[in-house]
Amino acid sequence: MSIWKEASPQDLKELPLCFACGKDNTIGLRLKFRHEGDKAVAEFEPNEMHQGWPKVMHGGLTCTLLDEAIGYAVTYSGFYVVTAKLEVHYRKPAPVDKRLLISAWVKSHTQRTVEGTGEIRLEDGTLIADGIATMHIIYKTD
Repeated sequence: MSIWKEASPQDLKELPLCFACGKDNTIGLRLKFRHEGDKAVAEFEPNEMHQGWPKVMHGGLTCTLLDEAIGYAVTYSGFYVVTAKLEVHYRKPAPVDKRLLISAWVKSHTQRTVEGTGEIRLEDGTLIADGIATMHIIYKTD
């Protein structure tokens, strides 16, 4: 992956234009993850601009939320990664104008990859989607 050969861990710490978490991306989701125990957690409330079908968040955004959450969980574990594989199970439609609770955690790792899992729920506990990802390690922090 030659695009990252020149990058350092410092370059990867803040990504202001990231579509999912970038604070300076005016069309992005601006997710704010926090580290709670062994999990990365965040909230997101989709609006009508995030819909696919009427009143339902676009499935691609569901995938994006899980990808970003798992990436943050892996980063909190000391790895800088890119997604190699992501499998998403859509359980229920994600309604717009309802807060979504996003969480993810690391399941295992090898020398080259990290496996993480995540889920998206409504505040009442309803499972919207869950997923599992294999992440390719770019850097490991010491």
